[in-house]
Amino acid sequence: MDAPDLALAKFTIALPRTFLFTILFILLSTTVKSQILNIERARISKDTTHYWTGKGGVDFSMFNRNAGKDNPNNYLSLTLNADIAYISKYHAYMLFNNLNYVLINYTSREERNTVANNGFTHFRVNLWHRRKLTYELYTQYQYDDARGLNMRLLNGGGVRYTLRHTDKVSFFVGSGFMWEREEWRDPEVEGLVRVSDLPKSSNYFSARAKFSEAVGLNSIVYFQTGYDHLIDAFRNRVSGDVSLNTQLSKHLTMRTGFNCTFENRPIVPVTNFIYSITNGIQVSF
Repeated sequence: MDAPDLALAKFTIALPRTFLFTILFILLSTTVKSQILNIERARISKDTTHYWTGKGGVDFSMFNRNAGKDNPNNYLSLTLNADIAYISKYHAYMLFNNLNYVLINYTSREERNTVANNGFTHFRVNLWHRRKLTYELYTQYQYDDARGLNMRLLNGGGVRYTLRHTDKVSFFVGSGFMWEREEWRDPEVEGLVRVSDLPKSSNYFSARAKFSEAVGLNSIVYFQTGYDHLIDAFRNRVSGDVSLNTQLSKHLTMRTGFNCTFENRPIVPVTNFIYSITNGIQVSF
């Protein structure tokens, strides 16, 4: 997306019209979002097979923050999501995609700077998804340009077990192995890219709760670890994602999400703990 080349004074004068246009754009773009991709329901469902389910969304925001009386910082943010699944009689096939882009000072060609550019695509197959004990195969590609992650590629598989499943709550655990390749730019040595190829154990716990007809909670926690002979130690990663959904009407849902990642020994010296908190309204059909 090309950033607009507007002078700051012109942008300030036109703010009311721009604000209205932004609100209209958000309302129009959110209408392309369908219901949350309920993979857990698809895995457990006993009655329905051979169908597609998915969601797609575009989130757009434009705002400024004070960096001086006559020189505010302007931000442009764009997030794209596209998730789809096909549920057959015996197996489930799932594809998840995400792209996030944040531009600062987009009104000035000289001061324009990309502060976030990250995304991933994840493909997963759940074999014999109706059973209590199932099998999973997956592959993922990920990048995070702002943190210096050129590429993270992983391939793996494992088992998934349903601890409990009712209309109100569901609990699942999964465990397996994967091979992970990472390429990081070293922030302390210009031009140096450090590469890591490690076999890892990948484990997770997933929970869903339905508090009422309108309020639901989804969460998952991952623990991944692998022994690196180059440092003679384990590299551990813990990540989590929690989302609270409140249905305001048939087509309107308020969403609050939190996700985080902690790595005890990053490949290069970067922030060990990163997180994000999101709030928003989703229009669905």
